[in-house]
Amino acid sequence: MILKLCRLYNVFGSGASHGIFAQFMLQSALAFKGKKIGLIRGAGTRMALWFYAGIRMLRLQQVLLATIHQQKFRDLDLNATARRAIQDIENPVFWKTLYALLRAVFPALRALCYCDSNTPAMDKIAMLTYRTTVAIEKSKSSFNDENLFGSKASFSLQSEEKEVFGEVQGDEYDDDE
Repeated sequence: MILKLCRLYNVFGSGASHGIFAQFMLQSALAFKGKKIGLIRGAGTRMALWFYAGIRMLRLQQVLLATIHQQKFRDLDLNATARRAIQDIENPVFWKTLYALLRAVFPALRALCYCDSNTPAMDKIAMLTYRTTVAIEKSKSSFNDENLFGSKASFSLQSEEKEVFGEVQGDEYDDDE
């Protein structure tokens, strides 16, 4: 999921490809009454920033779809990363997975905001803790859906690490185990 968020930000949000970024920001301004609202770059250096980036991505889903369906966009010469980003945008399973994950953690994110503030808010944190539990219970069926999150047997930290960092010489993890 994080890799897809990175890919979408790199193609549509960073300005690395001026033509794509300009068309995306134009569509964003049209959708939000003149305000240009862009994507947020996720990072591991700030707590929960990947979730905030996912929320913004979900909010801009229609803008992304409008951008990729323009004739001007289709006329652009796209690289492989941009084509994969378009496949992610057109994939309804990606959006459903992102929504299910964010629905479960949103009350916890709100509680995190109160924890960061300098005001007493124990009652609000207790209420949001309860809401987080309810949200996770509501999302349980989505989390167990193999079409959205895959089977538990296919998950391995080693495969995730290899996908993110690639093959590393002298890796301390072996597949022999």
